Amino acid sequence: MRKNPREIGDEHVYLVHQALTLSIGKEAISDFPKTVRETVLYLKSLYPNIITATSKFDEKNTNAAKDLTLYLDDGTMKTVNLFLIKRGGKIQTKNLGAKSFFLKYFLSESVQEMFNKDFETHYLDFLSSVASPKVGKVQDCDRKELKKVVSNYFPRFTGEIEKYRSIFLYRLRESCFTLLKDVYNAKDKGFYHAYHTLFMTDDTTIITRYGKYESSVSVERFSLSSPYFNSIEIYKSGKNSVGIKFGEVALTLRFKFESGPTSSIKLAVSYDTFPSEDETEATNKRTIRKMSSLFDNHQYEKGKNQSNAVGKCHEAITYYYFLQYFPNIAQVEPNECVDLMDKYYNIVKPEILTDLFKATSTIVPAIREKLYEKYHDYEIESIELVPDSYIKDKLDTGDLKLILRVNKAYEVESISLKALAKKNSKLTTKNPGIGSILGPTYFNVGSLTPLVEEVKGRFLGGELDHRTSLEVLANELGAQLKVASQDHLKQGIENLLGRAMMAITFYKDNVSVCKEHSQIASVVNVYVRTPTAIQNTLSWNGDLESISIRVKFSKGHKYGWSTIKLTSEYSVNV
Repeated sequence: MRKNPREIGDEHVYLVHQALTLSIGKEAISDFPKTVRETVLYLKSLYPNIITATSKFDEKNTNAAKDLTLYLDDGTMKTVNLFLIKRGGKIQTKNLGAKSFFLKYFLSESVQEMFNKDFETHYLDFLSSVASPKVGKVQDCDRKELKKVVSNYFPRFTGEIEKYRSIFLYRLRESCFTLLKDVYNAKDKGFYHAYHTLFMTDDTTIITRYGKYESSVSVERFSLSSPYFNSIEIYKSGKNSVGIKFGEVALTLRFKFESGPTSSIKLAVSYDTFPSEDETEATNKRTIRKMSSLFDNHQYEKGKNQSNAVGKCHEAITYYYFLQYFPNIAQVEPNECVDLMDKYYNIVKPEILTDLFKATSTIVPAIREKLYEKYHDYEIESIELVPDSYIKDKLDTGDLKLILRVNKAYEVESISLKALAKKNSKLTTKNPGIGSILGPTYFNVGSLTPLVEEVKGRFLGGELDHRTSLEVLANELGAQLKVASQDHLKQGIENLLGRAMMAITFYKDNVSVCKEHSQIASVVNVYVRTPTAIQNTLSWNGDLESISIRVKFSKGHKYGWSTIKLTSEYSVNV
């Protein structure tokens, strides 16, 4: 039976300890594999005064013990980690527990509690998503019941539920990186402790590499110094990993299921050489060439939902231009803009794609100007696209994320990307329910629910028709917004438009603008029953920006009374 990596590693430790003990006693070790002999020779060259050695197998808890402990003739001892790796492979240590690593390595109980709270929310969403197609409504099921359902239907992962695994692990990674960023920015001593522990700086770490032939065996020491805090960096990789790096050495923490859908969640730890600036630039040039090839070979095919396809292509093209402007920016998921473009661009008409490609060249300068206004001195370290289905927070409307280094700290900037044909076009934002618009989700100034019930009764009694019902509701909504404070109005606008910075390309006018609605500095004006009796308009920035909120029924007149909805439309004068 083929041995797993753990068994291979344990065997290597066992044999090295045996051979080292014999060698210390001046006995021959020629019968041992070359990987073992070369490791022993390297250890003795580092520490020629070894008098005895013990291994982790001499300890009661082998998982907590060091691979080897060397006792030297000057009375000191050295702890040793041993790795046996096939050429081209990565150093991999034992997995970490997802629900304990912040406490164990970063020494923070509070951060661990915050992560565990996010973990439970995301895990219940994962279990519910997997279980609901099989058993229907699962709102009343607890964690234990959901796990039982999932285990019965899916003892192992299948293609049917793979997307739910991806979404869950992505959300864990995002929660982890946010907390990791906060710990780093606070210059918390726990971060330094995690660095030294995870990079094994207090131990002697020996890496033995092997290949197809005996001559391929080599031994080296994995050794890192104790750096200044600011020379340590953090990063994202792929859709489920975070990392810490110092110089060219990178440590990646990858979220994974231990086995099946109800197994425990672990962090797989691996070490690798981080790409140099030249390698990153070469990767970006390849991505740019692939995007250019797609444009050159565009074949239009009539398809549904072209407006959505235009939006997706705009996201991919924006990403493409970021690589053009910042050739050393790291791609969190290389070539994801190519995959997105390839999926949607064939159903975009050639003339629209040409206009879109040309006009989107103006979006990076617009975003750069807004970032300069906000941070002044900053450096963009990485870029990634965010799939719609991966986002749980409805106020996080970002399509693209940038990791920035600002004054030796990290910031994550989410940017909502929009593509409109002309400057006077209106952009539909969220469509909130009539019952939530004045509540804490949006403006937080009251509730229209009692009035909705009253109007419904009057409608069913024949006193009001469809139009007058909408006018009564719109009038009351406008009246309550009219007396709301500026803080509540600005918060409501931010919630309607989302927290993310918004960048819009008007592709027929060849221009882009970038706005941030969490920082509205001007007065917000409320225009009741404007521009029609069933609409209210909020405007700011000297009436250059506005949101019109229209009241409507969710179904046509023939259905009688139906649920009341709101349509929110944003416009900006450039």
